[in-house]
Amino acid sequence: MAPNQESHRHGYPPLKWIGHILGLLYLLITLLFGPIKSLAAWLGRQQVIERYRGWVASLPPASGLGASLLSLSLLEVSKLAVLLTFRHFGLAAAVVVTFCAKASFGYFAHTTWQAARPKVIATYSWAARLDAWVMTWLARLRGLRDRWVNYPRRFWHAGLIGPITLLRKHTARMITGLKAKLARTFDLS
Repeated sequence: MAPNQESHRHGYPPLKWIGHILGLLYLLITLLFGPIKSLAAWLGRQQVIERYRGWVASLPPASGLGASLLSLSLLEVSKLAVLLTFRHFGLAAAVVVTFCAKASFGYFAHTTWQAARPKVIATYSWAARLDAWVMTWLARLRGLRDRWVNYPRRFWHAGLIGPITLLRKHTARMITGLKAKLARTFDLS
């Protein structure tokens, strides 16, 4: 085997699985973007965001679609920034960049699409079909997320009530028995 083939065969396996982990992390943050809703609500009330939303809504359908695709492409480029950050600065920095990218470029892409969406869907039937398909899958993913988030809550509460009640009863019996034993031991009559 030639030396070039030898090094190519091994490649960068650690980078490959780390890339998969960062991709999974990116998807999880996308699914769990709900905790950042308060930040998004605050941003939505800002005058600059309202003016931007109005500006995008006033664009013609093709320009609104172009602005939405541009904002989405910036979001996709941010994924490369996450991988480059990991390679040069480590996992902690990559996680921080992931959160920042989702909070900034993700919000920007979402806001742009929400402003341009009515005109684009009314004009382009393929965009309406694509939007309906994406919304269906997002609803399914949110339902899956909600089931997984609520699953431990159901069993955590029910699973701990029995042991806590048993521990309380056992402790009460031990204290009653200890009191009786102390009363017999120190009974001076």
